[in-house]
Amino acid sequence: MDDSPGTIAPLRGALIAGALSAIVAALVSLPLHSPHDALLNSASVTWGVLLLALVSGLVYGRLSLRPNAVRRFAIVMAVGLLVWVAVAFAAGTMLTRMVSFSVPLAAIAFGGIAVLTPLLARVPLASRWPVVVVALIVAAAVGIGFAGQGDQESGRLELPPRAGYDAYRIDL
Repeated sequence: MDDSPGTIAPLRGALIAGALSAIVAALVSLPLHSPHDALLNSASVTWGVLLLALVSGLVYGRLSLRPNAVRRFAIVMAVGLLVWVAVAFAAGTMLTRMVSFSVPLAAIAFGGIAVLTPLLARVPLASRWPVVVVALIVAAAVGIGFAGQGDQESGRLELPPRAGYDAYRIDL
């Protein structure tokens, strides 16, 4: 990997932007109804956002060497969000609540990374690896710490809510 300032600063900025977006997305995911609590929880949301940040940082690093880099990066991120929405709708045919769970989180992730990456790539404090590492550790801790929380069942034995009609009644 090229270690020149033109390519490494965008990567660092994207990783910090991803860490901030991952924290927000992990907290927002808690009240949302996950299609599968074991697989789609705050930990997997956090890791997905951090992976998106890594890829976005590499993309912005390549685009930052060209004119209109911020505009091109915004377009790439918008297209990425649209692709994710299409994937969520396709997966929604097999998993209930996939769209209502993943689309708001994807909007937070793509939007946060798209806006913050160009800004943080220019901030001198964000250009230091220790700051990036601390941000990633905090994001991972939040994601893992809240992984068991959310919309899962309470664990208490309860009867289902009573229906508004008698299922055994036959009117003739």
